[in-house]
Amino acid sequence: MDTRVSRTSALQRVYSFGDFTLDLERGALQKCGADVRLRPKSFEMLCYLVENHGRLVSKDELLNAVWGRTVVTEGSITQCLIDIRRILGDKSQSLIRTVPRRGYIFDAPVSESVETASPVAADTVSVARSASDRAQAIKNRLTWIFAGCLLLVFAGAWVAVETFGMKTRHDVGATRRSIAVLPFVDLSPEQDQGHLADGVAEEIHDLLAHVRTLRVIARTSSFSFKGANTDLRTIAEKLNVAYVLEGTVRKSADRIRITAKVIDAVTGSPAWSQTYDRKLEDAFAVQTEIATAVAQALNVTLANVTERDIRASVNSEAFSVYLQGRFFYNRRASGDVERAVKLYEEALRLDPRLARAWVGLAAAYTAQAGDGTISNDVGLAKRRLAIGEALMLDHHLAEAHIRAAELAWDTGDIAAVAKHHREAVASEPDNPIVLAFSSNEAAWNDRLDDAIVLARRVVTLDPLSAVMHGHLASLLLAVGRFEDAKTEFIKQLQLSSIATPDTDPAIGFILILEHKFDEALALIEHWPAGDDKDQAVAMIGRAVAREADAGAAMQRLNSSKQLGSAVRLAEVHAFRGDSDQAFNALQTARNKITSDSWSSPDWIWMWQLRFSPFLRPLHTDPRWPQLRPPKPPLRTVAAR
Repeated sequence: MDTRVSRTSALQRVYSFGDFTLDLERGALQKCGADVRLRPKSFEMLCYLVENHGRLVSKDELLNAVWGRTVVTEGSITQCLIDIRRILGDKSQSLIRTVPRRGYIFDAPVSESVETASPVAADTVSVARSASDRAQAIKNRLTWIFAGCLLLVFAGAWVAVETFGMKTRHDVGATRRSIAVLPFVDLSPEQDQGHLADGVAEEIHDLLAHVRTLRVIARTSSFSFKGANTDLRTIAEKLNVAYVLEGTVRKSADRIRITAKVIDAVTGSPAWSQTYDRKLEDAFAVQTEIATAVAQALNVTLANVTERDIRASVNSEAFSVYLQGRFFYNRRASGDVERAVKLYEEALRLDPRLARAWVGLAAAYTAQAGDGTISNDVGLAKRRLAIGEALMLDHHLAEAHIRAAELAWDTGDIAAVAKHHREAVASEPDNPIVLAFSSNEAAWNDRLDDAIVLARRVVTLDPLSAVMHGHLASLLLAVGRFEDAKTEFIKQLQLSSIATPDTDPAIGFILILEHKFDEALALIEHWPAGDDKDQAVAMIGRAVAREADAGAAMQRLNSSKQLGSAVRLAEVHAFRGDSDQAFNALQTARNKITSDSWSSPDWIWMWQLRFSPFLRPLHTDPRWPQLRPPKPPLRTVAAR
């Protein structure tokens, strides 16, 4: 064995937890200052778990990190864990917690420091350096950075600044100033603080989203990985980001411990991490500290957030209840909207100044009116009150202005729509809700090219939103870009998992528009019986020698009294070249539209009437302007 001594002067990364100290560069584990021996693979596994403390590490990730391409079984992990737990005295498995069927979490408080390295044997150093090549090049670059950063409040963040800056010259994938904030993991003893963990992550996300030079993936996409055993590199690839922020939350009595880490998607290594132990009422300040540190790490400025939104003064109990309400509103299971309303109301009883609880109420009332839980008149009155309170408390809250613009549209106040839309854009121009509203506004005002540009911006920020890929597909379909529309519809189907390209009607109808009737028929044969199949067969029956089937399908569509059936008939007649019958069906459809149609499931047919590519042949007919559908509420895509 080569026992030559290395005299290289460097700084070494040291982690401390309980009575133990883990020195990565020396390859040493100490207890109360005395060396403790671990087998090499057990030591490597401990290093990886400690470096990723507070984060769920899957078995596959451990196997890849410690054994690389060497083929071993999960039994190797088990044996190393037995070894590590024996050395750490972790009989209760509280330091390294097993999450059944998912992996492991190093769950002890860990502090990180740097020290001047003393001469050590080269073979000892090699043990620490062999942990599946844990981004050694990055560690080498970090050694000189650490020396100048020890006196900074956000030392870890500034280390990441230098590391990120050096990598930018070499990275040609996702922009380096891009990040996804994943839902934080609830490590509380009772596992009953999921709403708090989600809330902390959402608050940090919202703060970072204000940075105009930073691309922050929307909550709906990043939170889609909640509870999934997906490795971080895969997540980063799907979201097209360079960095991922993850963390854990543990609440005990009136104390909260938050651990946050920025993970480099290229190397899989932590680029910045910090643990905060505070009183619960200080949670708001911690969230701002984390967001500020991450922003500094990405060399961007978290501008004007502290002045705009002083959350530290908010009643902590009220905010916790608000987070529970938002949790249920976002989940949308049966009865969740009603639960959200009650929790928002309780939050406001505790603190009437909580502007976002008022916004939450406005959104919930909109949803209740949409599903018929409350009447339109009651919904409008409740929304008006909630939005007024929210804007009085925080005039710069973008979502409050979006909800106000929706209300103004529903009541016909177009000037107010424009005013609140401008305010929302000025406050948060890259907020996906604001962009979605802007896209709808452009579409309903016949600026479809602008609407498409804005919708593409939304799917860039929210790449896993099936709804927004569907919205973009509908816009592309409206302007006749059928292949592009097909691509977006397929993405929507892949994300929603509700159908496949072979069974979803959207693809079949695009094939009909392209006059690929044989291909369309091959798909239609697999569709279940219903209006979609009847409409498609009625459109192509003559062309594929299925006239009898087409006639029967038309009879079934004619027998229905629903708005949707009238729209389908208009599309069939227009596609078959019978414009008189098409306009008769359009007149029937217009007669079925009422003031309540906009807040009912019929809203989708208003969109179809206005933008259906099947109706485009009618646009040059002088009868079209009189029967052209009116503008429905902009919330149809922006808020639902």
